[in-house]
Amino acid sequence: MTIDFPSAVEADGRRIVHALDANREAPIPWCGAWTVQDCARHIGGLHHVVAGVLEGRPNANFGLFKTLGAPKADDPALGPWLAEGTAKLVDELRNAAPDEPCWSFWQAHSTVSFWHRRTAHETFVHRWDMERAVGVAIAPVDPALAADGIDEYLDVFAGMLRGGNASPGAGETMHVHCTDTAGEWLLAFPAPGERTLTREHAKGDVAFRGPAEGLLLFLWGRLSAEHAGVETVGDAVVAARWRELVPAI
Repeated sequence: MTIDFPSAVEADGRRIVHALDANREAPIPWCGAWTVQDCARHIGGLHHVVAGVLEGRPNANFGLFKTLGAPKADDPALGPWLAEGTAKLVDELRNAAPDEPCWSFWQAHSTVSFWHRRTAHETFVHRWDMERAVGVAIAPVDPALAADGIDEYLDVFAGMLRGGNASPGAGETMHVHCTDTAGEWLLAFPAPGERTLTREHAKGDVAFRGPAEGLLLFLWGRLSAEHAGVETVGDAVVAARWRELVPAI
């Protein structure tokens, strides 16, 4: 199944603007001191900068943040600026071939396709944050898109976090299994700062099983396993070390 990442960014971008208009000062306590307008400014900045990265490929980089000129979080112009950035990003995503070379912060994926999935998943997670914070109905995400977000998290972010994390690893294994769409992964922690990832049906010391959206929100530290509808099976001690081995962002 081919995932339409630009359309996901476009739809979630519209919902972010609606959430901003609903209550821009609502706190998002699970994101530190952020309010809805702070989150909107973050996403608007990402959309503007990645649009610039794609326009200037293959060598443009996050130095574009230095020339961003973003409005302040409480500026009434924030919503229109965010919408403008989303429109520019979606246009660039739709007009660039996914396999074209492009700078990214993850050297293993230095093509336009990296930004297709990265912007879609970042936009979804923060759209969820904002809708939850303002108390409006939270639109469900397509399970296939959520499963791709799990794959990205376990591949890119678990790798980055382990690289900077000295938490001991002694061969612990964790199996992640979507119950509403295809998607299974085995994550192993052979040593401090290391992790291996395979995409397979396999038995781990502990398994996290549940709907793809719930698993994604659990992995991103938005919901507990219980509140995400994620079943934890296996070694409770290893399960309790999940956040030690892969800290939440």
